Amino acid sequence: MPANLNITFSHVGLFVADIELMAAFYKRVFDLVETDAGEVRGGQAVFLTRDPAEHHEIVLEEAGDGPVTRVQQLSFRVGSLGDLRAMMERVERDGEAERVHTVNHGNAWSVYCYDPEGNRIETFVDTPFHLNQPRVSSLDLSQSDEEILQTTIDAFNDDPNFLPRADWESDMRKKFSI
Repeated sequence: MPANLNITFSHVGLFVADIELMAAFYKRVFDLVETDAGEVRGGQAVFLTRDPAEHHEIVLEEAGDGPVTRVQQLSFRVGSLGDLRAMMERVERDGEAERVHTVNHGNAWSVYCYDPEGNRIETFVDTPFHLNQPRVSSLDLSQSDEEILQTTIDAFNDDPNFLPRADWESDMRKKFSI
């Protein structure tokens, strides 16, 4: 196998019990667009994306008699704390998601919820820091961006693994010889 094979994550597929409910949820809450739908292996499949260059980032397929998939989590990155707040409001307003809560991981600020079939979803924004994981601390999105930043520094600054994200990325590039 070549040492520096260029591999990137492409998409995730879920077996679901109620394909119409699940497709509507992901289209409504995460603004995914349906690119295709059709029959496969005796059931229906729906292909969804947010990227016009990607045919699908999520594929939903009816489970039929097989097991419904429960994944550890699906994660969606947003660009700012304002976007994260807007996503939290959207998820709460939609009413289909369950167990909505926020987490400060030190390297990311996250909103978690569960879709109508119990799959965990994380929407997050990167912080300007790296911190070895897992870390779970409280996150109050009613605070200003500056307060959240300072709360993160205060919560994790004593940890020797808490460093600027740029330093961590530089170290990772060396590991990958990029």
